[in-house]
Amino acid sequence: MIQFKSFNGLTSLVLGGGLIATNFMSLNLLARKDSGIPDISKLSSTPYSSIQIRSEVKPDGAEEWMFNSKQHDPKLITTITNESQPTFNGKVKEKYIHKQSVAQFAIYPQGEGGKLTADQIACIEKMAQGKSNGMMIADATSVQVTPAIASVPIVGPVLAGIFFGQARKQVGSLASDVAGQWNDC
Repeated sequence: MIQFKSFNGLTSLVLGGGLIATNFMSLNLLARKDSGIPDISKLSSTPYSSIQIRSEVKPDGAEEWMFNSKQHDPKLITTITNESQPTFNGKVKEKYIHKQSVAQFAIYPQGEGGKLTADQIACIEKMAQGKSNGMMIADATSVQVTPAIASVPIVGPVLAGIFFGQARKQVGSLASDVAGQWNDC
């Protein structure tokens, strides 16, 4: 049997055990597929991903929400626009626009013969180089901040991972835009 010389030793053991148990509980919740917590790996991560949320109020006042998610679907991009404008005779003119187009990562104008020109290729290379340099800068700065975020109990490691990934994405995108503008693309 374990004997404690003071109440502080027992308190430390109980609090430490509780902290470990809550960490295992949160990891277990995140690992289960059927739990109510969304899977972080299935959130939109490419330009082809889409999330659609609709709400509808029924005649009896009940609200119904619909969540639709398409992940990594490079086939079509759908744009739906509903516009209504008043007319001079007091009626309302409604205009519905439904466009579908093939998803592309980036749209670049084509040169002669349907091929990219040397200047367009150079611009694409410069923007890609700017994006990779921006991601390296984000990595260097995130390394300084991530340990502070990761030290938050229970959710810290998850928040640190989200921060690290978002910082890379945002700074890389910004650096790509700056490189494109700097090189007159």
